Amino acid sequence: MNNRTGILNRIVKFLTIFLFLSCQLIAQVDQVDVGYERLSERILVVWGGKVYKDQVVAIASEKGIVMIDAGKSPTLTGKYRTIIEREFGSDDFKYLINTHHHFDHTAGNQIFPEAIIIAHQKTPGLMETWAQNRRSFIDSRRRDLLPGWISQRDRMEPGSEEWKRFNDIVTTQIVMLDDYENNYILTLPDIIFNDRLTLDMGDVTFRLYYWSEGLHAGDDILIYCPEERILFSGDLFHKNSFTFTYSPIFDGERQISIMAEIFKDENSVKWIYDCHNGRMAGTFISLYHRYMKDVWETLLKAKEKGMDLNTIMNDYSYEKRFSYIINSGIDAEVLRRQHTDNLKFTWYSINGTQSAAAILEQYINEKGIKVTVLKYNEMKNRPGTEFFFAENEFNRLGYTLMNA
Repeated sequence: MNNRTGILNRIVKFLTIFLFLSCQLIAQVDQVDVGYERLSERILVVWGGKVYKDQVVAIASEKGIVMIDAGKSPTLTGKYRTIIEREFGSDDFKYLINTHHHFDHTAGNQIFPEAIIIAHQKTPGLMETWAQNRRSFIDSRRRDLLPGWISQRDRMEPGSEEWKRFNDIVTTQIVMLDDYENNYILTLPDIIFNDRLTLDMGDVTFRLYYWSEGLHAGDDILIYCPEERILFSGDLFHKNSFTFTYSPIFDGERQISIMAEIFKDENSVKWIYDCHNGRMAGTFISLYHRYMKDVWETLLKAKEKGMDLNTIMNDYSYEKRFSYIINSGIDAEVLRRQHTDNLKFTWYSINGTQSAAAILEQYINEKGIKVTVLKYNEMKNRPGTEFFFAENEFNRLGYTLMNA
């Protein structure tokens, strides 16, 4: 009897959520706050959401309009396009640049069928993989995430900053998921590149740089417009983060050299635009570049001296060596945690340290659990710079195995 009651309760809960979402969908597009900002005569930023924004940028040039990213929903991007055409008095869309493959940057590609789409060479394959798994993406978001976001929003004080943030997520997600089910066409890039690419639009230039692995999606690019002194960063940089990697698979020397090429002097960049949170001052990323270079060079010298990770974490702590990054405006405790991770993963990168979780996952798939346990015990006794054991990676592996 109790079991039957539990099942009935779950059914009622499911139907309640389903009916709620269905009612929400009827006028959901109109509930998304769509706005825009003119940065200059040439640059227009258009978005959906008040706090957590689905954002695209349009740049009018002598040779036509260039778009930076295409948003998360064809329906919403259609509204953005209408605003852009009205503000520029033109529908001459020449290029669309995807900063990386994620759905919230590429799903609106189909709204610009006449534009030539540019992206990194990894992007098309990653987009195709996502599209093939679109059904499970839609189902899991509707079942596992959306009800939670609605619940969190409804617990907030209406009109507060956090309420607005969750409301942005809820309203845009409902439109987005309906689009992915009924109104989505996979639209892949036409031009791909691996290292750098320059786009000459007459009165304005776009310099595209591949960033490298480690921080976000793996196919991320930076787009620098020297005439406007603006850097478009996709999802690489954020106002509250000085993190420059989440894994040792990153090319620190490449990233530092790209930043040096862009920041030739203190006036090279006035604004940095990410695709969700608005703009940051150029001085923020200039300091980020100085800090990244400092960490990299400091740890290279530490390796030459034969130092170990424990000594490095002590001698080069945030307080002792890098406290100047407080000028970023980020909370000191947040910087302390981020700096600890930056030291650790930079040290792993410099020493070619491998992810223990990734290796063991391969062993599980190819050789089974018993052999993997033996491999784990062997790896634990090897030198500290050969493998790293990250708790978050083992958690991810555990969930992967449970889901399988």
